[in-house]
Amino acid sequence: MIGWPSGVNQIVLNQTAGSLGDGIISDTMRSGKKKTRLRSTSAPESFSVTMKMTREELELFRTWYKVDLRMGALSFQFPKIAGTGNAEYKILPSPSWSQLAANHVSVSMQWEEA
Repeated sequence: MIGWPSGVNQIVLNQTAGSLGDGIISDTMRSGKKKTRLRSTSAPESFSVTMKMTREELELFRTWYKVDLRMGALSFQFPKIAGTGNAEYKILPSPSWSQLAANHVSVSMQWEEA
């Protein structure tokens, strides 16, 4: 399992929000009736994650995302956002960042619990 990059803080800011995954698929039958069914037995939780990083941490994070996570194709282990212990997450889609101060950036990501 891929771990969080060393040298990058693990502080998730208060702006982080979560939602239960969408576990239902709706189909329209030939008769015109709608039919719904479960997509899977457990829909993944989704989190809108915001982190504050220094420019140096951002460079370490970007390298980790590109090389270790293969641009988000692989998952990683991180302390659970909702609950205790660790969980496996995927970053979908690519992270974005914006300038906060001379040496700090705000990094926004969408995480899905794998």
